[in-house]
Amino acid sequence: MSKKILIFDYLKGHDFTSNLRDLTHCASFGEMATLFDVPKTTFSTWNTHNRTSHELVVRTHLRTGIPVHQLILPSDYPLEELHHSFTGSKNTGHDTIAETSNEYKTGRQTTTNAATSDAVVTLDSYSLSNGKLISMGTIPFAQRIFDAWHLNAASTIEVETHEGRFLVDQSQNDAVSGEYLIDMDGRLSINPIQRLPNKLAVTLGHTCVEVNDSEIKVIGRVAVSLKKQ
Repeated sequence: MSKKILIFDYLKGHDFTSNLRDLTHCASFGEMATLFDVPKTTFSTWNTHNRTSHELVVRTHLRTGIPVHQLILPSDYPLEELHHSFTGSKNTGHDTIAETSNEYKTGRQTTTNAATSDAVVTLDSYSLSNGKLISMGTIPFAQRIFDAWHLNAASTIEVETHEGRFLVDQSQNDAVSGEYLIDMDGRLSINPIQRLPNKLAVTLGHTCVEVNDSEIKVIGRVAVSLKKQ
């Protein structure tokens, strides 16, 4: 009988995000948010709830070549407990790591099925809960449908709430008219906004309030709504 494949004691929370920041040569979590194209609050949420993003580990490994065990295990973890291939070479992979995080950043890719020429675009997906965005990994969309929405995959994320799913275009962060993903006092929500002279009218539930631009941060405009019936 084969040996059991046992679970590892992975890095979690602040240990995970700090290690990822160091390995990608980012000076801050803000810079890392730009590098991975995710909200800075995502890292804060992982730190608070002691979480690990396996999707980010896989993505970083595939894009940069940084070994998975360096991304997700403590630095002093004995390699002898891993597969023997990890101890067969003195090369730890550091020589393949770029000097700056900017060399890691690339746009999201599309994959094509050679037989059918059907392309797929992959978006980062989040759950909006208690005013925070929680990473849910990635989700695919058919390229032909995505093109019909006139969206750029590099600046679009999917956000799921109890009301439905929303595709948010982060390149449209100057509110004019429509539904927007906004940050008010550190709490994120999706709300209708109408620009007024020198102010913004924000609908909060059944109430409409007027605020200054400086009082909210607009993360992106809801381009597509898939609301539950």
